[in-house]
Amino acid sequence: MTRRSVDGFFVTDDREAKRLARKNSVLVVSTWDLLRVAAKHGFVDRDTLWGYLQTLRTSRRGGPRGVTDRTSLDKWMDHPAS
Repeated sequence: MTRRSVDGFFVTDDREAKRLARKNSVLVVSTWDLLRVAAKHGFVDRDTLWGYLQTLRTSRRGGPRGVTDRTSLDKWMDHPAS
C-alpha cells in the first residue's frame, strides 16, 4: 500500500503485518473492528457475537481488549472503536 500510494485500510490478524502497516501509517482494521461494525449495522446480533467470542477464545484467537464477560462485551459494543 505504501509503495503504490494506496489510500485505504488493511484488514489482518497477522501481528507482524499489522505492526508494519501501522509503522507506515496504514490504518489497520481487526476482526473485532469488523465484527463491531457488523453488529452495529444489524448484520449480526450481540448473542451471536458473544458466541463468536467464545469460539475464537477456545481456538486461542483472543478477543477485544478488556472484554472478559458478556457485560463487558456489551460495554465494548456501546463505545466507539479505539
